[in-house]
Amino acid sequence: MSDVEEVRGKKSLIRFEAKRCIHSRHCVLDRPDVFVPNVQGEWIHPDAATPDEVAALALSCPSGAIRYERLDGGPQESPPLGNVLRVRENAPLAVHANVTLAGHGALLRAPLCRCGQSANKPYCDGTHAEVGLAAG
Repeated sequence: MSDVEEVRGKKSLIRFEAKRCIHSRHCVLDRPDVFVPNVQGEWIHPDAATPDEVAALALSCPSGAIRYERLDGGPQESPPLGNVLRVRENAPLAVHANVTLAGHGALLRAPLCRCGQSANKPYCDGTHAEVGLAAG
């Protein structure tokens, strides 16, 4: 069984990898019609948005837990023009770059643990909040 939930719509496909999610909530706050919170069963609805909107929603996910594939012939996600590493206050490092992590393959976006306590290394699992990470 895959760790990635995949939901195909008519014009776009959404992939969600729960292990990488850092619960920034952009998905459910920005588009609760696409990512329907607190329901049993189907909760991802790609056809509730245009392919451009699905792409924008995926790109707003700092962890890369949400990825997309356009089925309408539109542009797929590509690496940024320059590699970006954001140091988030009291939170994981947010990477947006064309990187390959040993054992995890190629990635474009990832939240990397910096407290050293994540049970999901190299990804952040939110443990920094429990251990009181206080870093700028």
